[in-house]
Amino acid sequence: MGKEKGIHFSLKHKSIRTQLIVYMGCFVVLPLCLALMVLNIYLQRVTTENKTGYDTTLLSQIKANADQMIEVTNYSTSMMMTSKSVLENLRTMARSEDSYDLYQAKTQLSARLSEMESSVLNAVGGKIAILTDSGYLIGAHNLSRTSVEYEGENWYQQIRSNGRKTTFSAELQDFFAEMTSSPIHDHRYLYIGRSVLDYSGENLGILLIQLSGTKIWGKFTQAMVPADEGTLYIFDSGRKMQMEYNGEKEALAESLAEEDAAFWEGTDSIIQGTLKNGYKYMAVSLEHGGNTLVYAVPGRVYLEGNLRISRNILGMVLLLIAATIITMVYFSKKLSKPLTDLVEKLENSESGILTLQEPELSFLEIHKFISSYNRAGHRIEELIEKVKTESHLKEKAHYEMLMSQISPHFIFNTVNSIRIMAREEHDERTSHALESLGEILHGVYDNRNGMTTVGQETALLEAYVDIMKLRFGNSFQYYNVIPTDLYFYEIPAFTMQPIVENAILHGVKDVTAGQIIVSAVEYEQDFLISIFNNGNSADRDMVEEMLKSPHRNRRTFTGMGLYNVNSRLKMLYGDSYGLIFKEQVKAGFEIWIRVPKRTDFQAHSAGRKERE
Repeated sequence: MGKEKGIHFSLKHKSIRTQLIVYMGCFVVLPLCLALMVLNIYLQRVTTENKTGYDTTLLSQIKANADQMIEVTNYSTSMMMTSKSVLENLRTMARSEDSYDLYQAKTQLSARLSEMESSVLNAVGGKIAILTDSGYLIGAHNLSRTSVEYEGENWYQQIRSNGRKTTFSAELQDFFAEMTSSPIHDHRYLYIGRSVLDYSGENLGILLIQLSGTKIWGKFTQAMVPADEGTLYIFDSGRKMQMEYNGEKEALAESLAEEDAAFWEGTDSIIQGTLKNGYKYMAVSLEHGGNTLVYAVPGRVYLEGNLRISRNILGMVLLLIAATIITMVYFSKKLSKPLTDLVEKLENSESGILTLQEPELSFLEIHKFISSYNRAGHRIEELIEKVKTESHLKEKAHYEMLMSQISPHFIFNTVNSIRIMAREEHDERTSHALESLGEILHGVYDNRNGMTTVGQETALLEAYVDIMKLRFGNSFQYYNVIPTDLYFYEIPAFTMQPIVENAILHGVKDVTAGQIIVSAVEYEQDFLISIFNNGNSADRDMVEEMLKSPHRNRRTFTGMGLYNVNSRLKMLYGDSYGLIFKEQVKAGFEIWIRVPKRTDFQAHSAGRKERE
């Protein structure tokens, strides 16, 4: 068998278009697509968690609302069940037969029930009635016997055996339907039954209570049940449905009742799970009667948000790929065309040296290449002409002679040539730069004793700023607003320059529309010079470290730092003078220079004697 050849791909000698497409695809498009996929997974997870947390919170609020309503109902009905007048009326009804006493007892009970419905139970949408042992159904507007067969029913026996404890039974709906002319929908109300016992334990009847599902669910269902797809149930301890909201699917209630889940065992925390039919549920136990509150919703409701996110992310990926392909094809063509045109011109040139014309649509690199090539071509042509007129040996001897004559005078000749060239070519910028340089050199050599005036220091500062603007351009503005009355007072040479230099290099260097403002305030014995810049600020600890720690930066003009300036001022004038950091400035950096008023340059000697 022959040796198998592996697939090998190399970008060597490939075109700009090919390399651009490969690099952009591998290092830009692919990472962005992967990042979008990761973002898609993260957003789906967050969306699901937020939806679950939101529904859990609403279910907890419904539970709290239901528990509170049942608690209020139990408390108010307990007060009525132990009332002497209520018990006496029930005894009267038990032993009387169609008499005035019977009628009066029924009327008084009905009035008491009506009063409770209109007061306490009105807040929870409740209705109340009493079913006596003799078969009378007493309500707020009902005094007759009931036609409902109930004595042999299991729920009836359960209520009697539970005594005054609350018993939940949906079958109690028939009694309230009998007392009203309006139809009552199944499972729209929560029904509670409690036995009414006298002090001897004799059963006098059953207290029937109807609580409105609208009040129990409250307004939480508007936010919880999406597009009428979610369902709320209340099941009793026997897994029988007592009440529901939007529960038109009986199979769903049966599936929940058949589910062998932990929530049937009773728990205070919310339990979540998924049914076999794909429905997701949340369940929590109520405080009374062993009832369970259940919320069920189709699983696709939780997936809709994830699908929407996936579609959006996929659209973004496809759009990104399409935009990248179009952009790469366009720019690769735009990049390669000027180069291919230049190559064709050079290949078709007979002499190999020609003047190239810059294409209309070009780039900075192409412009530099053409300019450099043209300059090199002109120089080559000049050298060729020079070689034709002079011999090689003469050129070599002349070159060696020039090299041997290089001396320190070269520097001065160069400076002189720059000055003459600037004068002849009317180069104001170069002339101004030389003038500023002269001002600085004048300040250096004329102040060897270390002292100068505020005016001279200000002039030197102006010259220094002009030199720095040649380096940094107009990225900052310099303002000098020192009153001229202070120009005649002495100041150590190069006191303000290091601070301004620090403001330029570290303060306004990376700031748009940077400003450096030098001002002064005069007092009776001394004056303060303020140097402010609107660039990077500094905290107090950092400035104190700069003032206390010696540091010399040889890359700066004088090599002097804030520590040197501060130490020199304190040495000349005492500890009361020197640099002061104004920490109240939050946007920018400001430092003060405190100097005494002196006009004699030798006065600092007297200051030393006083301190000694």
